[in-house]
Amino acid sequence: MKLGVLVAMLLASGLCSNPLPMTAAVDASGSQSARVGDNVQLVVKVTNTGPLIPHLGLVFRTPDRWYERHKVSDLSGCVIARDESAFDCGDLGKDESKTFSFLGVADAAGSFHYELALRELVQPFDYVNDHSDGADVTAWDETVSAT
Repeated sequence: MKLGVLVAMLLASGLCSNPLPMTAAVDASGSQSARVGDNVQLVVKVTNTGPLIPHLGLVFRTPDRWYERHKVSDLSGCVIARDESAFDCGDLGKDESKTFSFLGVADAAGSFHYELALRELVQPFDYVNDHSDGADVTAWDETVSAT
């Protein structure tokens, strides 16, 4: 009986503690100008400075999503998670660093605005580098001309 009470107390104390926030250093850059048919690139380097990030999601937080404006030819080991508006790049361990280099061909003319944030793609779907005023985002604009 005492063992059962002890186990219940340990479980309850673990459920009430705040998890460590997910943090990472992020460096991202994407093509800013191109013509339809040009090769384009999006490079995102992530260095995890916190706990494991399960199913690291590179999430587009604007209506423009890079993978919809380009014919993607290299997903750099990630998969497109359309329901989450993201690239799902698998787990990123503590102190682990990965560089994702997405390649494609511009196939839509126009001016596009991208905002990219990092989030785990498993419940509770927490953002990486989240603050009281929102998660950190990397933003850039791209102009693709018809010719």
